[in-house]
Amino acid sequence: MKFESLRSEPEQGLFRLPTPSAGDIFLDLEGDPFAGEGGLEYLFGVVMGDEGGVLCYRSHCAIDRAQERLGFEWFIDLAFERMTRFPDLHIYHFGTYEPGAVKRLMLRYATREEEVDRLLRGGIFIDLHSVTRQSVRASVEQYSLKEMEKFCDYRRKVPLPEANQARHFVEHQLEVVPSPTLSDKVKGIVEGYNEDDCRATERLRDWLENLRTDLWAKGQDVPRPIARDMSASEELSAQQRRIAALLPRRLAFPVCSTRSSTSARPLQFPWPRPA
Repeated sequence: MKFESLRSEPEQGLFRLPTPSAGDIFLDLEGDPFAGEGGLEYLFGVVMGDEGGVLCYRSHCAIDRAQERLGFEWFIDLAFERMTRFPDLHIYHFGTYEPGAVKRLMLRYATREEEVDRLLRGGIFIDLHSVTRQSVRASVEQYSLKEMEKFCDYRRKVPLPEANQARHFVEHQLEVVPSPTLSDKVKGIVEGYNEDDCRATERLRDWLENLRTDLWAKGQDVPRPIARDMSASEELSAQQRRIAALLPRRLAFPVCSTRSSTSARPLQFPWPRPA
C-alpha cells in the first residue's frame, strides 16, 4: 500500500483538522433507509475517552420510532454534557451520513433544534472522508474507511463478511417484521461492527495528525481552523420565541376528553449495553 501527501490549501485537507481534545467523540450510525417511511437509525455508536483517558465504546439501539427518538436525544445530550467538561471537543465521523442523519432526526421529531444548530454552526462535526481525500493520494480504488484502515494499521475484531451478513439480517427484520426479535449473537455482531467503525475513525484521525506533524517538521505551515461561534442563530431563536408565545394559548385548549391517560412506562431497550 502506497500513498503520498498532497499540499493542502486553506480550509481544505489537513487545514481542517482542529486541535485534538481529550473530549473528542468518534461517531458512527447504522441505518436502514427502507425500514418504515423515511428509514430508521437503528444503532447510535460512539467511542470516547473515559475519566482515565481509555477509549470506551457506548451505544444506543432502536427497533422503532420511539427508540430512534430516544437514541437521537441520547447522543445530542451526551455531546453537550461532555462539552461542559471539554469545550474544545469535536465529533469525528467518516462521510456525510452522520450529520445528515442528525439533521433529519431533528426535523422528524422537532426536538434538540437549538443544540443541533449550535453543533453545525460551530463546525463541531469533522468529516474525515473529505479531509483524507484532500490530504493524500493513496493506492486504493476508493477512499472508504475499510480501505484507509490498511494505512493506519487498524485490525477489525469482527470479520466484514460476518458483520455484513448480520446487518442484512437485522435490516430485513426491521423492514418486514413489526416487532422483530433479534438474537444476542446477531446483536453482538452488529454492535461489534459499529464499534470497529468508531475505533477505525479514531485511528484514522491520529494517522492524519501524524501526517500533519510530518509536514510541520518539513517546514510547511499547516494552521488549525479558526473556532466558530456556537451560539444559536437569530432565526432559530426567533422561531423559539414565537413558539413560546403561542404555547400558553395552545395549552389552554384541551385536545382530548377529560379522560386521563396512564403514565408512560420507560422503554426497555432490547439491546442492553453497559455505559
